[in-house]
Amino acid sequence: MNQFVAEWNTWRDSRNSALATPFGWLSVVGLHWLDEESTWADAPGTFTVDDGWVNVALEPGAKAGPAAATFDLMGKSGKFGKSAEAAPVPSEKTVDAAAGANPSTIELATEIDEVPLTPSAEVRVEERGFSAKLPAGGSLEWFTVGHVLYELIDRGGRIGIRVRDSKSPLLGKFFEVPAFDPNPSFVFLGKFTPFETPQVHGIATAQDDLNLEATAVGIVSFETEAGEVKLLATGCPRTGLQLDFHDSTNGRTTSAWRTLDLGVANQDGSLVIDFNRAVNYPFAFTAFATCPAPIEGNVVPFDVNAGERKPPFFYSEAGINVPFLFYVWWDDESAEVTRPWYSPFGLDITVLNPNLDNGEQSLVGYDGVAMSGGDLTPLNRKGRSRLVKVATEALTSRIPVIGIGAYAEFLIRAQRELRDQEGYVDGIESEYEVTEGNLLIVMNNELRPKSVGFDVVHTDASGLLYVEMPYDIPLESELSEVDEFEASMRAGKPIASWQEFDYRTAALIRQHR
Repeated sequence: MNQFVAEWNTWRDSRNSALATPFGWLSVVGLHWLDEESTWADAPGTFTVDDGWVNVALEPGAKAGPAAATFDLMGKSGKFGKSAEAAPVPSEKTVDAAAGANPSTIELATEIDEVPLTPSAEVRVEERGFSAKLPAGGSLEWFTVGHVLYELIDRGGRIGIRVRDSKSPLLGKFFEVPAFDPNPSFVFLGKFTPFETPQVHGIATAQDDLNLEATAVGIVSFETEAGEVKLLATGCPRTGLQLDFHDSTNGRTTSAWRTLDLGVANQDGSLVIDFNRAVNYPFAFTAFATCPAPIEGNVVPFDVNAGERKPPFFYSEAGINVPFLFYVWWDDESAEVTRPWYSPFGLDITVLNPNLDNGEQSLVGYDGVAMSGGDLTPLNRKGRSRLVKVATEALTSRIPVIGIGAYAEFLIRAQRELRDQEGYVDGIESEYEVTEGNLLIVMNNELRPKSVGFDVVHTDASGLLYVEMPYDIPLESELSEVDEFEASMRAGKPIASWQEFDYRTAALIRQHR
């Protein structure tokens, strides 16, 4: 067991290090699909597409150079300044893709392993720019301007420029990808059965308007307590198999799908399937990834509480998200109404049920935590302990934490226990009694609730801030646009709906950040 955990920790350290590289997946800040002629704000020049060749004519004064991999390959080819062939950078299909390899190395591997040779990219350095031509599905780290790298990609015949910035705010915020604790129960001995002829399947991707094809090379089967599981594997039997899969944790504690490197099967087809090493595709970190979804039917029929969790950090056109962890248990109707509010208000919410979501949830990367519920009765002992533990971790980490309704009790209890451990004697003899017909909201003093229009009705001796809200205000607001919510808050108007309450809570968290 010690060796199992040690090897997993080494693997995880390597994974986090790979993500933290200057032009790794956490540096991606944009994606622009190209027409015959394209440019955009902050573009280094004008891009044109002609007969598969992509050319960039740089703006006057732009100081640009070939990306390191392209420069190196052109130098090795002895064709600097001329047309040169370069192996493309692998796409999101290989999650931790490195820069292009030496073409002669690929050819040698082909002779030995009989792996089909991938067509290479072609690159030229022009007097005032660069030109490149990609094979189908290829990617090429093309050229750099200052701390920004421009990557050329081909996805389903569409040509795009992906922008990578070594000073991306996501890189500055990154610490680690949250993961479940290593668990041998999620390691299975499986068997790979190759197809005589690979099967081509249409698949979705992380981009709503982009569909691609995936090639299944065989079936991976393994026995579990839920019975035999059979999934389609992609990749190459001679160089490494890959398993893209869904499971029932997706959208709650994990991203929409994950992937697992299976390596090469033994001669008898046996191989180890270790879900502890399941990782997120780049789309879990950035809106500008084109990652392939699993082939339809690739669903593991049990909760895979192993491998990487859903990252709390994410980058989109709106910039870096405001990741927020929300433990909640109200009625289903109110939850269905309120959940669509969070994203437009700037919060990237991870919603968990304190009873059902049993895994330990790290707060690393979250900008705030809330716990909300109208009744303590449904909570089991573990659920109550979990909420106290989460509140304690947030308080000790100085992360904004808010307790709403009956769940305010767990924040109060956590704060009292911490103060007691630290030797403080607050002398609180009686608890604050909320006004009849109102809901109690309690928060730590990391926040400034008055700045967004909350009326602080009480501050207890432990430093917690108390706010009240009337129960009988409507769920939805008469306001519709985000700027209307902003104007109402700036004008100091009273909170007239729970939707407005959520907007101001989001503003409170953004302000703290």
